[in-house]
Amino acid sequence: MVSSLLSAFSEYFFDEIKQYFTNFDGLTNASRSSMLWIAIAITLGILVCKLVIPKDKQPLVNKISLCAILAYVVTAIVLFTVCYFLEVKGEEEYFFPLLYYPLLVFVLVAVGSALAIYLKPLKWVKITAASLTGAALIAAVICMGFHFASGDYIEPNWFESAEDVNSIGLYISAVILVAVIAAFAIIFDRNSTGWDTRSLTFAAVCVAMSFALSYIRILKMPFGGSITFASMLPLMLFSYMYGMRKGVIAGLVYGCLQAIQDPYVVHPAQFVLDYLVAFSALGLTGMIRNFNLFKGNARAQFALGAGIAGVLRYIAHFFSGAFAFGSFGVWYAEYWEGFNNAYVYSLIYNALYIVPEVITVVVIGVLLFTSKNFTKQVDRYILLGSKKAEHVETAEATTAEPEHVENTETTAVETERAE
Repeated sequence: MVSSLLSAFSEYFFDEIKQYFTNFDGLTNASRSSMLWIAIAITLGILVCKLVIPKDKQPLVNKISLCAILAYVVTAIVLFTVCYFLEVKGEEEYFFPLLYYPLLVFVLVAVGSALAIYLKPLKWVKITAASLTGAALIAAVICMGFHFASGDYIEPNWFESAEDVNSIGLYISAVILVAVIAAFAIIFDRNSTGWDTRSLTFAAVCVAMSFALSYIRILKMPFGGSITFASMLPLMLFSYMYGMRKGVIAGLVYGCLQAIQDPYVVHPAQFVLDYLVAFSALGLTGMIRNFNLFKGNARAQFALGAGIAGVLRYIAHFFSGAFAFGSFGVWYAEYWEGFNNAYVYSLIYNALYIVPEVITVVVIGVLLFTSKNFTKQVDRYILLGSKKAEHVETAEATTAEPEHVENTETTAVETERAE
């Protein structure tokens, strides 16, 4: 029995890898596989440059890396939009413009805003870009509300009636979780500096890495969710290094990308819970370090922070599952009558993939922090992302005194640890 289970698992695992890495059957599959390999190549190239190229050349590396990632994102959006209309839309029985076009516009506006901030890092540009991005996101959510009100979602998503979806529960849980995440990020992360080329580059790299790892699925659940190869880890490491504010924004961007490439939306609040809240919650991984708990023990700080972030993501999916998809539990009542209860069904269903995901991330993250070299590099970027080290930021930009910069960084890190 054990051998047959292992055989079935290995066959499924390799089929999943083949589906995304080596599937060139048709325009859409070929584009997906090609863009995945390009994402991996760009990510590895950036990481190698960060390790090999001298420190005085790193600002140039950051600019080139950010341009490469933005160009990749724009190319992916255009390419997959063309593929969608040439292949996917023609084969799909249901197409909902109110869901697809607003999300596409939002992603384009977000990419354009990031490019504008990169080219003109002025305060008014940042405010304008943030306002346009927020307006596009709000417009997309409003359009989802009209889609839900039309009832067009019922038949394609196997609902019997609109009563299967608890709108009040979805809205209340979404508002509460948004408030909790915003409060942690805004109130308890006061040492974080604004976005610069370095932090933008690292955010883009981590989002790209998480997006690529999300395709390596060990197990895919029937109604959304999957166990991946530590796809949350890059985003969690970014939050640990650069703080909760930047981490929440990076998670928010990642959630929107997930919604574009694999959308499952029936309600605006369900979209907020499953994509925006669930992945922005990963940005709270750095909370333990921000609270100065377990000083000098990076492994404990990361493990506890990742655990809390994982729990918040689980709570978001739990509310979504209970209030939006709880009626699906009756399909599994033949195995256990408890699945007739929407809360029990959502509790178990989401635990089946979130718990292994969090455990995998924590284990791999703790193993990484056992490396002194890795911890040293993390400490360096923690320092550069803090208001306490603005003098280090200025010194690092001065290429005439590279040795003095390194000594200043080391001294500041030791002083911070001593505190």
